[in-house]
Amino acid sequence: MTRPSPMIQRASGCVARVALAAALLLAAAPAGAVDLEGTWYVLVHYQDSESNKPEAWRWDDRVWRFHRNGDALEWTEFAIVVFHDERGRFEALSGSRAARIVAAWEPSPEQLADIRDGLEVNSARGVKTKALRAGEGGALASSAGALAAGGASVISYTEEWTIEDPAGKPVFARADSLGGASAESMEGRTEYRSEEVAADGSEISGRFERDGTRIGLFRMIRSGEAAAVGSSDQSERQRKVLLERAMQQGIVSQEEVAAVFAAQVQLGEGAAGVDRAEARKKIREGIETAIRAQGEDPGALAPQVDSLARKIERLLLDEGKSVAEVQRMLETGQLQP
Repeated sequence: MTRPSPMIQRASGCVARVALAAALLLAAAPAGAVDLEGTWYVLVHYQDSESNKPEAWRWDDRVWRFHRNGDALEWTEFAIVVFHDERGRFEALSGSRAARIVAAWEPSPEQLADIRDGLEVNSARGVKTKALRAGEGGALASSAGALAAGGASVISYTEEWTIEDPAGKPVFARADSLGGASAESMEGRTEYRSEEVAADGSEISGRFERDGTRIGLFRMIRSGEAAAVGSSDQSERQRKVLLERAMQQGIVSQEEVAAVFAAQVQLGEGAAGVDRAEARKKIREGIETAIRAQGEDPGALAPQVDSLARKIERLLLDEGKSVAEVQRMLETGQLQP
């Protein structure tokens, strides 16, 4: 059984919405001053009452960037976040697909360091920006941004973003509407309501709610500046991705090795009887599957895949190493592309 995360432990026994809210209110501490400008990593833990497992905790994350532009505060959301160390976040599905684990995932110390240093984000997909301006009571709000009106058959979509009490305990809200003159309107609302602010303003946490069906907690951590995926040093990035995927998923299974090597073959002295082409193919397929299962394209890592496959082939067939020994060499850094 997955151990509840620190955020979920605060709400232990508070599955019902009212009890969850009460626990958070009781735990609330005096807020420090908040300066939203800059980059923040946002982690959400929630339960979805409309899912097939409404009692299960789930996670989502994103990066928010706030930038002052004249009299407006520009709020940019990057919905696709990339860690150098993705362990514990996703599970492999059939084929090359992967999905978030169903759990209240919390970043490891290494992943927290990654957040502090600045994550990578997809700057081409899942990016939205709104300019918010001060209104009554100091709250910030964007214009609704409606699409141009048209005939009865035209469907329009609008979004309004607001931040109440931006310098105290901010309440971040998104209101969206989809409809038209001849269609029933569909409306939604997402809210991140702050309850606790770190004394130095570097972390904010509180309640999360989406349309009354997704209820949970959120945590904001001040982060280093985000960079577009691929903008950092490519060779180092590719080496880390390859090794992490290999360590997490495994290069090849014992069953695959047994099938290729006829189970009883002693790899050192009996290597001459092994079909090396088939063995090399299996090893390469194992590496590519491990990378693909975590959402990466093995084609972009072709030189590293080739290098690592040949090294593993040599260790298994010429030096008589076991799969377990090769795996340990990967984990300790003795074996690199």
